[in-house]
Amino acid sequence: VKYVVELAKALSSSPGVYRVDLLTRQILAPNFDRSYGEPAELLVSTSGKNSKQEKGENSGAYIIRIPFGPKDKYLAKEHLWPFIQEFVDGALSHIVRMSKAIGEETGRGHPVWPSVIHGHYASAGIAAALLSGALNLPMAFTGHFLGKDKLEGLLKQGRQTREQINMTYKIMCRIEAEGAI
Repeated sequence: VKYVVELAKALSSSPGVYRVDLLTRQILAPNFDRSYGEPAELLVSTSGKNSKQEKGENSGAYIIRIPFGPKDKYLAKEHLWPFIQEFVDGALSHIVRMSKAIGEETGRGHPVWPSVIHGHYASAGIAAALLSGALNLPMAFTGHFLGKDKLEGLLKQGRQTREQINMTYKIMCRIEAEGAI
């Protein structure tokens, strides 16, 4: 997660970039740090940092937490698959709202859409593909460790069957998603 946050910060200070939103799940579980329940977190403000053009209050890098899935408990990434469409719906709502706000803030008179959708991990890659299709935007995908390789490595260890691995890691969903992306 740390390198994704650092990437968002670095991208937000690049020329021509107004805002970077890192979309993730909002978690309101009582045993979790309260910050995971905050809908938005400013990582870096770029307001006024561009010498050619003053940037507005919505510029910078943010973590945006989208509510989806069970609201009151943490779910490991392997258990988020059934909730991907719910995430996509919330993400679309945020993107539309923010695109309109940035259009007004920059005086363009029309929404300013993202330039690209970037997904990390297989489930986020599927979400990115769905968002990309809905918004007609290009997408990028970073698969940190391929599901096929993980499955092969776990099978070689000999401690779990393919079925047990699939139950634990939802590995077949992941492999299928990686193949589709």
